[in-house]
Amino acid sequence: MDLRSDGQGQREETVIEGLDGTSVLVTGGCGFIGVNLVTQLLAGGAAVTVLDLAGANWRNLPTGVTQIRADILDPRTLAGALDSIEIVYHLAARTDIDGESLEDYLVNFRGTQNVIEECAAGAGPRRFVFFSTQLVVGLFNETRFIDETEPYRTKTAYGQSKIEGEKVVISACTAAKIPYTIIRPTSVYGPWGEAPYKQFFRVVKRRRYFHVGRADNLVSWAYVKNLVDLTVLASLREEAQGQTYFGSDFHPYTMREITDAVGAYYGISVPTIPSVVMTVIAYACLLPKRLGVNVPIYPFRLQNIRANYCYDIQKSIRLGFMPRYDLDSGVRETLDWYEQHQLI
Repeated sequence: MDLRSDGQGQREETVIEGLDGTSVLVTGGCGFIGVNLVTQLLAGGAAVTVLDLAGANWRNLPTGVTQIRADILDPRTLAGALDSIEIVYHLAARTDIDGESLEDYLVNFRGTQNVIEECAAGAGPRRFVFFSTQLVVGLFNETRFIDETEPYRTKTAYGQSKIEGEKVVISACTAAKIPYTIIRPTSVYGPWGEAPYKQFFRVVKRRRYFHVGRADNLVSWAYVKNLVDLTVLASLREEAQGQTYFGSDFHPYTMREITDAVGAYYGISVPTIPSVVMTVIAYACLLPKRLGVNVPIYPFRLQNIRANYCYDIQKSIRLGFMPRYDLDSGVRETLDWYEQHQLI
């Protein structure tokens, strides 16, 4: 893979070597990250098949894609779907954090098991790439850099389901002798993105967002095209077999930097509210929130806004990954896309 930049924040498209004519499958390919991945794979000359639910938003996909409507929780719908596939990019998942128990996220591990079993029923792909999440090691408001050796720990049923998914991939792929790679995206934004960042951009645009105090907490953000570059690179490198990688931009940003980048796009100077004042407001909104009122801030949301989470991508860089987009160029391209489609 050749990553090229003109050095002025304008990024050329990635030149992908090693994909031309390769038969690939993207599960969950109609989703936010999936559409961006499919677009890049097609640009690299791959023969792309997308497998997703019948009710998925298929119109998001570019032309030239083979479509399979199936439910990975129903193995019968997968029969024959993976024949002759050389690389599987397994993105199909439930990714919200609203579920209350592991049973709400069966698709993330039982569905993964079904996909691997169907892979093993045939010749088997030369690589199985599993999309996990940063939440398998949690968000614990720490400024230290967390790398891939961090033990599993999580606060959410979603995070636990992805832990189970990683375990399934490691055990089932090893048993079936299918080479695998695990990608752990951090907080991803970009074209086709929905919650929570589309809403965040809209709130800043409408001048309804305020910096909380210094807003100097560090956040590992990932522009979706940077993440796609890492994913494709790892799927093609032999040394990535059996390995796990965090997918993020080159370094974390402060919340002030992120918000100011959005504000700058719209010519807005984002105001600051002292932390103590915002804390009082958040707790004052707690009772209305519990009564079902849609309030702009409450203690849990404030805690998330102020949280630190930093992930170390040195392992990804040693693989050959170098993010093409920085914060300003990623935000600019994202907001250009939202505005062109009149989504915010």
